[in-house]
Amino acid sequence: MQTLDSPETPFPAVFIRAPIIESLLPEEGVEMLEKVQRGGHEPMIVAVKRGRLMSCSFHPELTNDARFHRLF
Repeated sequence: MQTLDSPETPFPAVFIRAPIIESLLPEEGVEMLEKVQRGGHEPMIVAVKRGRLMSCSFHPELTNDARFHRLF
């Protein structure tokens, strides 16, 4: 993950039957928070926000890493 990874500690994202966020609606105020690179494929969007609302394809609550929660 680009925003949450650090050179010392990659972010441990847990994906469980995760849906893919296929596109953004910037005209509606939707911003990308995170994307992941998978092999030779295009990066996949895995976290977005719109105002105070957030949606993600992974489960940050299943790790002991609080970096994602600290974004809010």
